[in-house]
Amino acid sequence: MKQLPSSFVKEHELQKNADVALRETWLNDILFTWQWWILVALVVIPWLAWWKVVDRRRIFEIITYGLMVMTLSTLFDAIGVEFDLWEYHYQFVPLLDVFIAYDISVIPVVYMLVYQYFSSWRLFIFSNIFISGLFAFASEPLLKWLGYYQLLEWNYYYSFPIYFAMAVLLKWLMQILKRQASINEVY
Repeated sequence: MKQLPSSFVKEHELQKNADVALRETWLNDILFTWQWWILVALVVIPWLAWWKVVDRRRIFEIITYGLMVMTLSTLFDAIGVEFDLWEYHYQFVPLLDVFIAYDISVIPVVYMLVYQYFSSWRLFIFSNIFISGLFAFASEPLLKWLGYYQLLEWNYYYSFPIYFAMAVLLKWLMQILKRQASINEVY
C-alpha cells in the first residue's frame, strides 16, 4: 500500500481536530439554546404543513422535485461554505457545515408548494421571482440579524439568481423526466 503524502496526514489531523472542536462547541454552546429550538422548528414545521396540503395524487413527482431542490441547495451551500463565501454560527446538528434547517426543510418545502400550486410556466416564474426575492432579501438578512448566518465574501444580490435558476432549471428537468416516463409507459 502506497504511503500518503505527509501533507494529507497533516490536513486530516487538522480536520479531525476541527471536527472535535465543532462538536464540543455544539454540545456546550448551541444544543438546547433558543437558537437551536428555532432550528428544530424550521426543520419540523414546514414538513408538517407540507404533509397537510400536498397533492397525494402527485406525491412522487412533487417529492422528486423536492429532493432535487434539497440536493442542489445543500450542494450550493457546501460550496459557499467551503470557499468561505459565508458561514453559519448555529447548526441543527454538528455533522455538516451547511444550514440543514434551510437546505432540507424550508427551501425544498417552499419550492415544492410553488411547484404543486403553480403548474403553468408563467405563474411558476412569477411565483419564483417573489420567492427568490423573499429568500435573498428578507430571509437571509433576517438570519444574519439573528446571528445564524454571516456573509464573508458574498452579497444577497448574488443569491437571488441562484434561488430563481434552481427552481426553473429543476422544473424544466422534471418536465423532461415526466415526458420520458410517459414515453416509456407506452412501450
